[in-house]
Parts: sequence; structure tokens; C-alpha cells
Amino acid sequence: MPHLGADVAAYVDGQLSDAAMRDASTHLASCDACEKAVRQQRLLKSRMSTVATPTPPAALLASLAGLAAEPPAREHWWTRWGRSVPFRAGVVLVSASLAVIAAAYVVGGPRERIGDEVAPPYDRYAATFHGTSVIPVGNAITEAAMVELDDSGWPCHQTLADDLHRVSGALTNDDEVVSLSYSDGRSSLRLFEQIGVLDPAALDGFEAQEMAGAQVWVRDGDPMIVTWDDDGTVFTIVTDVSRDRIVRAVADLPNGSGERDLGERVGDGLSRMSAWIGAA
Repeated sequence: MPHLGADVAAYVDGQLSDAAMRDASTHLASCDACEKAVRQQRLLKSRMSTVATPTPPAALLASLAGLAAEPPAREHWWTRWGRSVPFRAGVVLVSASLAVIAAAYVVGGPRERIGDEVAPPYDRYAATFHGTSVIPVGNAITEAAMVELDDSGWPCHQTLADDLHRVSGALTNDDEVVSLSYSDGRSSLRLFEQIGVLDPAALDGFEAQEMAGAQVWVRDGDPMIVTWDDDGTVFTIVTDVSRDRIVRAVADLPNGSGERDLGERVGDGLSRMSAWIGAA
């Protein structure tokens, strides 16, 4: 069977025929690319289900209401122009545009922490780092697959902190966690990525700190463990590199520290609204 392609959304929604659903399920058992696409589609639907309908700001509604104010009693040429069809059409267009921009600004606000709470196995990660334990590894990730993962929002950078080079990648824990190894030949860094948000109950022994402008949770020791979540993904670093290099590694990864201006926030909101319409 060929790749699912445009049928990914129909498969996730159960809209394919029975025969097509069976063929797709059989294909997913042997195709990592399509299985990843299905997983990403399910995550998108989960995020959409938790986003509330945006409400335009009250100030904007008040300003739009003012457009209907009664014109002056004395008519000038611009008054007559104001009653013309082209002018009224322009007012409607501007009003609609302002409403869309206001909605996009609201939608593009701070992202909610979306996803199931997860508790990464920190002790097992640390034991694995020292070679005293082994995390069950599923499939090794090829270079081509890591490029696709990186493009899909799962950072698989070739380098972190300028000089830590990616050595290998694998899927662990029933293919639910992306595990990446980095090294400069002397020190090592392990990066784990999984869908969800951090479970606060699992952070006993960790201290909230700021790194690269973002809040992270740090457990000092050998190795040091740094963990945080961003936009539905939990990141965990286990390493013996220096703190300043850890900060640079955190800065290289999504961490929610970036301050967005008005244009970026509206642009982000428009992108989300377009994605919702496309998935509807």
C-alpha cells in the first residue's frame, strides 16, 4: 500500500472505508513516516479540542460600535461620500479586518500547557548515562528520519551548545520518547523528548531556575538533569558538561522564552486559526 498522504486526517477521524482502514493499519505497522504523521495529527486534534473560542476585546467592540454614530447635521461632501456604497463597503471591510486581527491577537496569546502530565524516569536516565542501566530502545532513527522529525517540531539538531555533535538517535519506551546522544569527544549530553507536560509531583528534588530566559527544573549532581516543557513537549537533558554549555543547549531548544511583538502574536494567531479551519 502507498503512503497515507492526504488520507492521514481521514484515517485519524475514522472516515475511511472499512477495507481502507484495515489496509492503512497494516501499512502503519511497517511505515515509520506514516505512523509519525498519524501521531502528529492526533496531537493536533487534541490541542484543538482544548482551545476556547476567542472573544474580541471589549475595547475593540466599543470602537466598532462607534462607527454607527449619527453624522453631523450639516452635510459636507465627505458626509455624502460617507453615505455612498463604496465608503460603506470599505467600512465593512475594515471592521471585518479589525475583528479578524483582534481574534488572531487573542488566539496568538500565551500557549496553554496542553497534553497529558508525564513523569520522565529521571533516575533511570541518570543510570543509563553512567552505563549502569539500559533504557529499552525501539528503532534507531536514521539521519533522514531525524531531518523529518526536526521539520515536524521534534528538535533533532546536529549540534547543541556550539560544539556538542549528535552521535545517535533512537525511539525508546514503545517509540514514545525520542532519545538523542551528543558529545564533543570528552563530555556527553543525552536529550529526551516526549509528548505531554511535566507532572509537578515528579519534580521532587528539583529546583526551579532560569536558563536562557526560560524557567527550567534542575537537579544537581553527576550527571546534572535539566527538564522543562514547551508547547506540548517535555524536554529532559542529562549531562556532565559545564553549566554555561547547558544554558547554551537550552537556548538551542524550544523553551518558551521568546518575547513576541504585536505582529508575531497576530501572525501566530492567524496560523493557528488557519490550521483549525483546515482540520475542520
